Amino acid sequence: MISGMSSAQFAQQLISADRAGKDYYYQNKLSTQNTQLDAYGLLETAMKQLSTKMSNIDSDAFSNKKAEINNDFANVTVTAAAPSGNYDLIVTQMAQSHQLTKTYDSENTLIPAVGLFSIQLGSDPADKLTIDLATINGGADITVSQLRDLINKDVSNPGMQASLIRTGGKVELMLSSNNTGTSNNLAVTLDGTDLGMTQRRAAQDAELTLNGISITNSSNYLDNVIDGVSLELVKVHSVGESSQIKVEDDSEATTSAVNDFVNDFNTLLTQINQLSRSMGSTLVDSTDSDDEDSVTVSNSQLGVLNGDSSVRLLQSRLQDVVFAIAPNGMRLSDIGIEMGRDGLLKMDDTKFETALKADSAKVQAMFSDTNSYIDKIDAVLKPYTAFDGLLSMKKQTLDDQINRIQDSMEQYDYQMDLKYGVYLAQFTAMEATINQLSAASSLFSTNE
Repeated sequence: MISGMSSAQFAQQLISADRAGKDYYYQNKLSTQNTQLDAYGLLETAMKQLSTKMSNIDSDAFSNKKAEINNDFANVTVTAAAPSGNYDLIVTQMAQSHQLTKTYDSENTLIPAVGLFSIQLGSDPADKLTIDLATINGGADITVSQLRDLINKDVSNPGMQASLIRTGGKVELMLSSNNTGTSNNLAVTLDGTDLGMTQRRAAQDAELTLNGISITNSSNYLDNVIDGVSLELVKVHSVGESSQIKVEDDSEATTSAVNDFVNDFNTLLTQINQLSRSMGSTLVDSTDSDDEDSVTVSNSQLGVLNGDSSVRLLQSRLQDVVFAIAPNGMRLSDIGIEMGRDGLLKMDDTKFETALKADSAKVQAMFSDTNSYIDKIDAVLKPYTAFDGLLSMKKQTLDDQINRIQDSMEQYDYQMDLKYGVYLAQFTAMEATINQLSAASSLFSTNE
């Protein structure tokens, strides 16, 4: 021991002092490169989110439709293909499935194991379930509950369900078609003879009128009954009753889609500003985006891209686009979208919806025509987000630099390990020499 420390401890202290400066240099350099890499990743994510919102505006935002019905006799769904209009609906009959029952003393009542038990669904001979009772249960009689299970589990069952209803003293074997409509009626026979089941509910189609046009449908759900309009019938109207359906453009959905675009545009501009501002700034500005996928800049990332002129150029070009005139001569300010003093877009929903109602085609053209705002912004973003584009190149460069730094750190660690071995050998030799001298000194002291 030298001054209370081992040779290894002395060697480690010297190595720590030797490498302190270089370790700080490497760690600082690595931290900077990783922070820049993350920053470019944030920008790339924000650009892709903006591109997604632009795609929504360009394709669907101005074609959204909505439907309203004044009561609960039906549910209405619409697609963009639905024509605007008013429709008078009268439901005179609901579609229903066929139900038959047969009474037995109990679910354990035995059924003779003879003959062919058949259930025909509709008129197609292929939709027939046939059970040869003589081959079931080894030729022994079967119970009513066993028959129920045989029907339900048969792989050739074309679309029917058997169940037992316990009435307190008797059991009803009930057969029901799975689907509604007169085409799904049931016929039950034993060796070709009607089994004598009681009809509890007749198979019937839905019947209705829509603006006076009579419609019959096997189901209570009428898909695309009018282009883009589907109905789910709920109940029958009484005499003199009807439902009024109104289909119209969904301006609220359009406003929401444009608002999403504005928010993501502002998110990108805000991130550019934060990442390229002067170093040492504090994070105080942000957008009001409610997007769960949005990413934000942390204080440690502020100004990390301050020296990248291409990022500032991106910001400048995006701002130039929103100040430009659309191909139809309109400006964003004409529809309630303006650039604020903070450099971010502000949207007046009321002014936008007023412009939309006044001339929706003109408003749509601003975003969807050739060389529209969407096209112009996409043209600005594309060089950055394209495969092997500017951001990909910058990220690849940083990845290469990080790999080189890590290689240098590994090489430096190796050199320091060698140097540690030299120091350890020197201090070990010194410690051995001191121990020898101490032993000799103690020998002289003893002789005295």
